[in-house]
Amino acid sequence: MKILIAGYGFVGKAHDSVITEKHDVHIYDPGLGYTNWCDNPDGVIICVSTPPNNDGSCNIENVIDIVNTVNDDVPVLIKSTISLEGWRQLKFMFPNHKLAFSPEFLRAATAIQDFLHTRTIYIGGHSVAFWHSLFRMSFDDPNFTSQIADPEELILAKYFRNSFLATKVNFFNQIYDLCKASGVGYESVANIVALDTRIGASHIDVTPERGYGGHCFPKDTSAICCTAEKFNVDLTILKEAVEYNKRIRKE
Repeated sequence: MKILIAGYGFVGKAHDSVITEKHDVHIYDPGLGYTNWCDNPDGVIICVSTPPNNDGSCNIENVIDIVNTVNDDVPVLIKSTISLEGWRQLKFMFPNHKLAFSPEFLRAATAIQDFLHTRTIYIGGHSVAFWHSLFRMSFDDPNFTSQIADPEELILAKYFRNSFLATKVNFFNQIYDLCKASGVGYESVANIVALDTRIGASHIDVTPERGYGGHCFPKDTSAICCTAEKFNVDLTILKEAVEYNKRIRKE
């Protein structure tokens, strides 16, 4: 199949690395010099950036620009992180397009390796059978599965998974604060806490920069708080984690 990947950051590159062996892949990212939009693609995977607006909400203008360029009979898979209200805006603007959403959980520094080891992909929306077939063929692994869910459920799940991990980072930063103030060894305390399998040992390292940073956690935590406000929901725990991060983070 002829597949166009729009956006060639770490998500786009990771997808290219997997599907290019079994499909005819074309890249579109003018900012990186990929300026040719291929004719008549069988499917389009959108991996463009969705930076925060000034108020912290998710900006989907890059996604809109790509969808607006695609014929409405071509399946479109949005891998870019978009908000709940962003998805609803896209559905309103493009009622006849075959839009699907699939959250990605790749780490920027190890995206290609992470994606190569993917065994479950979550997909929701239109043409899920098409996208399942494409990835099933690309991974060529009998253990590969795709989980089908409502796109809006997947959007919130993506945000809340990252938000939970961001909150966990700062929970352990506060453990560090108390350990340092009281003269108790943080590493021992953190490791004993993390031995509980319900808690686990990921995201417990306290870095010199303190708190969480990177590509996803800051913008995703801000965006989901903005979404909640639009629905008159006060995410007090997450909002405090965001404010605490602003106080301690050293860029």
